[in-house]
Amino acid sequence: MVEKLKYLLTHALINLVRAGWGGLASIASIAVSFVIIGIFILVIQHFNALIAEWQEQFQVSVFLDDQITPLQLDMLKRRIENEAAVKAFTHTSKEEALTNFRRELKGQESLLEGLGDNPLPASFQLKIREEYQSSEALKGLSAFLSRLEGVEDIQYGQEWVERMTRAGQLIRLLGAIIGSVLTLGSAMIVSNTIRLAVYARAQEVEIMRLVGATKAYIRAPFLVEGMLQGGLGAALALGVLFAAYRFVAPTFNVVAPLFSIGAGQGFLESSMMAGLVGGGAAIGALGSSLAVNRFLKM
Repeated sequence: MVEKLKYLLTHALINLVRAGWGGLASIASIAVSFVIIGIFILVIQHFNALIAEWQEQFQVSVFLDDQITPLQLDMLKRRIENEAAVKAFTHTSKEEALTNFRRELKGQESLLEGLGDNPLPASFQLKIREEYQSSEALKGLSAFLSRLEGVEDIQYGQEWVERMTRAGQLIRLLGAIIGSVLTLGSAMIVSNTIRLAVYARAQEVEIMRLVGATKAYIRAPFLVEGMLQGGLGAALALGVLFAAYRFVAPTFNVVAPLFSIGAGQGFLESSMMAGLVGGGAAIGALGSSLAVNRFLKM
């Protein structure tokens, strides 16, 4: 078995060298495709990390009526405690809200002179479980809370939530569409390259047929050659991506620190890199199989 694999790999390497510029062009084309696919994967990975960080800090503010009674406040606490969407909550009184506001002003307390009565409302800050942080779930929670006695207003950045949700859906959709197109394109490139190799060795293949070689035996070297082209193209793409990432990430952190690329979120995981190289090899095998099957049917 080992000897067979060694023979197939050696044969595939020799054929790849024989292919010359055609083989190199095929590998380069696959690499370009996988660079684009890798960029989308990185964007989605960092976007997901940003969402996860945002979800950890996300909270709903429930502002209370100034006339709320102690009984209504106690009932409201119990309703919030029993709400499945709420992971934890804190209560801020009017006095605490004013103290916090003064602390935030830091040396500009004079702005509060002549303020008179404390205009800031008491409130609850709710930490929401991740599974309830979708736009629809938050709308439902907001509608429920707003109907409770003693509640004056609900704020949770509805527009921001909806924008983040739409952005995530759009990025994933574009990634899926472009990835599918590039995958098909890569398979076609390998198919064309292998088809030329098959035609170049048509006499050799015909002799193998005449001596009784099976289709699987004839097909195997070409499949390995296609896998080699696809795998090398994907590996080259990862090298280019990693070099670009090391250069771009620090610059991006300075220009757009909000997204903090590279800070706490590194390059692609090893399993993802292995998956990309394996995917490249699989695409190469698919393209090679299409070319060889077409020739063997002739």
